[in-house]
Amino acid sequence: MEYTPPEKSIRLPGGCLLPLTAGVLTFFLLSGAAELAAQSFWRKNDRNTFIRNIQFNFNIPSARGIGLGGAFVAVADDATAGMANPAGLTVLTKPEISVHYKLSRFSHTENVGNQENHDLRREFADEVASQSYLSLVYPHGKWSFSVYRQELINFESSFEAEGFGSIFDSWNLDPDDFEPGNKTRSDILVNNWGTAFAYRPDRRLSLGVSVIVSTLEFRYFENLFQRSGQTGRPLPIFNVTSNSSDTRCSINLGAKYQPAEFLSVGAVYRSGPKFRIVNTVEDVDLDYESGKADIYQAEQKLVFKVPDVYSFGAAIRPLNNLMVSFDIVRVEYSDLVHWLDRNLKEDDEAVYLDRFPWVEFVDGDGVEDLILEDCNEIHLGLEYHLFFRDFLIPLRAGFYTDPSHVVYTTVENEALQRLFPKGDDEIHGTFGLGFVLQNKIQVDLAGNFSKSVSEVLISAVFRF
Repeated sequence: MEYTPPEKSIRLPGGCLLPLTAGVLTFFLLSGAAELAAQSFWRKNDRNTFIRNIQFNFNIPSARGIGLGGAFVAVADDATAGMANPAGLTVLTKPEISVHYKLSRFSHTENVGNQENHDLRREFADEVASQSYLSLVYPHGKWSFSVYRQELINFESSFEAEGFGSIFDSWNLDPDDFEPGNKTRSDILVNNWGTAFAYRPDRRLSLGVSVIVSTLEFRYFENLFQRSGQTGRPLPIFNVTSNSSDTRCSINLGAKYQPAEFLSVGAVYRSGPKFRIVNTVEDVDLDYESGKADIYQAEQKLVFKVPDVYSFGAAIRPLNNLMVSFDIVRVEYSDLVHWLDRNLKEDDEAVYLDRFPWVEFVDGDGVEDLILEDCNEIHLGLEYHLFFRDFLIPLRAGFYTDPSHVVYTTVENEALQRLFPKGDDEIHGTFGLGFVLQNKIQVDLAGNFSKSVSEVLISAVFRF
């Protein structure tokens, strides 16, 4: 559908067209295109909001690994090694099958400001239960082979905010005094289907590789609206929806070295798949007298890059029944926004188009205004073995640091900082225990708790 805005009009946030009166013209000329860009900042943000609170599962998928605070790179001696460190598969001497189940609770804080308090924030929470890992390992001499399925991301999030201010009550609207109502839901699932190979050239060194096919199911909906001053009904302004699927390949490389019986070290590189997703953007022009609306659609193609991960670890056994493990993990979260528009600053220049979305903004200073930093995590874990008759009972405890990895803005703008505040660093505490019967059946339980994430895991391993 072709559409040409009236010559004397300004397109305000949400695509609403206001007649260009003398007062508005004066305001527009004084403030220039920069002010128009500021008023439209939240429309430009929509391409980025889906990544604000995603929780990636870069931790080891087993309950044993979580119980150790995720410090498992230099240990990697069970069926999850295909993902944790494929080189560790050579430790296994018998074929085994492992099944893992996880219950996760995610919480996040969103701005729900109202007319009285623009900065009001509220916590929202969602729960996900799933079979998170399944694997088969078959060792043969110096070689080991594994196939597995790992749930890399299983994330659900939803929230609703009423917004404040009205674009219809003021000609000279200050963006800091307006925020649209928002209904948002995310449902993102990424599965890794891996085939791992490991080889031990000598008794101290092992090398491994996993070839991974990753599948994405991406469901996202965001509705921005403005309450009618007369009826109180939500009037649509702007919608973004996505129902995307994609399949990509990645790789996982690992090495493990044991210089002494009581000491082992390991290193892993995990590449993240780079998915393509498509958003459908709807701009609504509503006639508030007749109630009729014109809806203009456009497709928005984006890249969703799962971050690459580098891990280095060491494990030491000072006693026969005691192990201490330590990992340093580098997560390149900046991969998430590398292909996205990170310019939001209000000094952009508006360039008008003859097609939807009618206007695009050209960066005026070349400075990125959305920031997502790479993070270094520290993982530490302890495992102590108790023996009771025919049972081995491992007790585990650990922790790991979780630096903030949410998108935030450095722009000195109240409205932008409400939408993209800087997150808080967190520390996760973990614990776990297991039961091993004659080295044939192993069951492990673990918990992982922090301010925003709570997880309970159970794993079962069967050796034959």
